[in-house]
Amino acid sequence: MNEASISPQTETLAFALHLKPGAAEEYRRRHDEIWPELVDLQRRSGIVRYEIHLHEPTGLLFAHIERRVDHRMDRFPDSEVWRRWQQHMSGLIEQRDGIPVRDPLVRVFRMPAD
Repeated sequence: MNEASISPQTETLAFALHLKPGAAEEYRRRHDEIWPELVDLQRRSGIVRYEIHLHEPTGLLFAHIERRVDHRMDRFPDSEVWRRWQQHMSGLIEQRDGIPVRDPLVRVFRMPAD
């Protein structure tokens, strides 16, 4: 994954996911009903901001995470709620060997700070 520091306390992570054809509406619906315990896990793990954007013509999802540099996202697989969410979403996202296809995105521009 591509990570670049945006401040001394946080860093960003960006990647693309591939939706299965026809899954966009259901993907949105499930995120509209995101589980509070999953959001709590993300916050406790150091995620400050998490956004996902859909490019409708291709079904590509662009995910952008801002997280503390001392994040604990590497512990997600140990969490029962994270494993349940992955299973809940697995039918909507392209997988390879049971793992979502995640393409790292490389930053090519960032507006300079003042």
